[in-house]
Amino acid sequence: MPRLAITALSLSHFRSHKSARIEGDGRPVAIHGANGAGKTNILEALSLLSPGRGLRRAAPEDLARTPENLGWKISAVLDAPDRMHEVETLSDGGARSIRIDGKAAPQLALGRIARVLWLIPAMDRLWLDGASERRRFLDRLTLSLEPTHAEVTLTYEKAMRERNRLLKDQVTDPGWYAGLEAQMAEAGTRITENRAMALDRMISTESWM
Repeated sequence: MPRLAITALSLSHFRSHKSARIEGDGRPVAIHGANGAGKTNILEALSLLSPGRGLRRAAPEDLARTPENLGWKISAVLDAPDRMHEVETLSDGGARSIRIDGKAAPQLALGRIARVLWLIPAMDRLWLDGASERRRFLDRLTLSLEPTHAEVTLTYEKAMRERNRLLKDQVTDPGWYAGLEAQMAEAGTRITENRAMALDRMISTESWM
């Protein structure tokens, strides 16, 4: 796998960190400290350098340091295979925004420059709970390899919710169902293809070297 390293990470009013900066040189980093020191908060900040809601799946407004509640900001320098990138993600109380190399960008753009995957103690029941949790983990892995996977997954879930609402409201017009189920079929096919690609990449040890 091509080299990817975070050489600088800065946090501002994020979780328990009013201000923090970590610098590295590409080698592995071990974080240690007493309970409540903010170790997991650093890992959560790193997870937000990828699309989605991070390892805790928290809403943006819940990430701000209290009692200030001034909003929060994460800045990082990524040494990616193609070039160095400066990445910022922040929120002033609303939805989080992304800037890559000084320009506003969608969350999907994060997946194009960094592959981020996590397996943490809170996920220790991943293999014991329902299949939905394992599919979510597989989708996170797939997203790290195919950035558009998030968009197609959202398309499928939105169409499914709308179809379920029609069923609940006892709507009988077949045209509505045909349109939504066509969207689900198209998105579902792409989801299956993306997941199969991710599994093939996992099986091929050469692709992870």
